[in-house]
Amino acid sequence: MFDRAVADTANHLLAQADWARGRLKPHAGKRVRLVAPPFAVQFAIDADGLLVAADTQAHPDAILSLTSAVLPFWLIDRPAAWREARVEGDAELASAVGFVASNLRWDFEEDLSRVFGDVLAHRIGETLRAARRWQRATAQAAAASVAEYLTEERGILPTRLRIEDFLHQVDELRDAVERLDKRLDRIAARLASRAHH
Repeated sequence: MFDRAVADTANHLLAQADWARGRLKPHAGKRVRLVAPPFAVQFAIDADGLLVAADTQAHPDAILSLTSAVLPFWLIDRPAAWREARVEGDAELASAVGFVASNLRWDFEEDLSRVFGDVLAHRIGETLRAARRWQRATAQAAAASVAEYLTEERGILPTRLRIEDFLHQVDELRDAVERLDKRLDRIAARLASRAHH
């Protein structure tokens, strides 16, 4: 029942994305098990690049496992979460499924337009996108404020200028060591030539 609900939801999104179905079609007939504790679903890919619930007793061609530590980040950064997935079995199949899962987006305006009409759906979409931009800008401003506090006021983190100065000093030290090493080589060569005479 749960597997069918996941497949139906995924197929709704896949129906709006020709590129995603195209990525899955070469793997038609193969089975994938997705493990994200406490859930596990198994599905097969059909000839149209859509998903069908598969018998959980059948051995899958690929298993993708997401740890419980990664799951919270799946909502924030899906590509990064998928990069942390453990893969067993058919690597090409797992790569295709991971790529589609990372990049598949819900075209909510299309769904809203069926209920509210195109104009209202577009306005709702604009409002949601503006809220997302505001949320992102607020998070960036907060991060910048914390970084400034830790570098400038508390002195816990080094400033960019301090880091650049440190790197410059490291470069100068490296050059001085190289010059000293060459001088020592010349001195050693002179001593060796005097010892032979």
